Amino acid sequence: MNGDASLQTLTSAIHTLPDEYLPIKQQALKYINNNSRIDNNNTLKILHRPWVAPLNWGLMLYPGASQDWLSEYRPKTGRIIPDFYGRFLSAINGCFIYDLSLYGIPGSMHEKNLLNRRVLQCHDLAIANHDWMLEYKVPSGYFYFGSRSYSYSENLGYFWHNDKIKAVRKNGKTLAEWTDFTSFLQDEIAVAEKKMLEQAPRDVRLL
Repeated sequence: MNGDASLQTLTSAIHTLPDEYLPIKQQALKYINNNSRIDNNNTLKILHRPWVAPLNWGLMLYPGASQDWLSEYRPKTGRIIPDFYGRFLSAINGCFIYDLSLYGIPGSMHEKNLLNRRVLQCHDLAIANHDWMLEYKVPSGYFYFGSRSYSYSENLGYFWHNDKIKAVRKNGKTLAEWTDFTSFLQDEIAVAEKKMLEQAPRDVRLL
């Protein structure tokens, strides 16, 4: 981070996020002093982790999607974004939090229906619900919005169905359920943070 003014701008951007996403805000503020920044695309990048990759950050929060993008999602994909997730995308259009990913609407996919691989973007919500969810033994009516590492060879999928958030293994087994997004974030980010700290090199000192 270059200078107190830049740090203040980043801190203010985090504080302006709705308190419904308090677990995300708390993680961002907790590690903000570890070479964090706002890039030219207004992505919030918190906790630089060069031991993972030269351009890796523990948290990457993408700027909110416009209402036009959200309104056009159903006609383009045939899928309905749940209300709670539409609100989230309006504030944070997808994010990475350690090995946890919440999917969004990449700008290049919305504008040209092509994924621009020159820029690291959020995982694509449309592709997730069209292709990636086929890896899970879940009904077609489930809405697939995120994932995190579960084991060396398997990701846990996050789905919405019947007013519940479900964490599901690929064999279709539900490991946990939540009725509100904030509680889900609190529990799953805690797991992801614990894994991140366990995997950090011993000589790395986080501020």
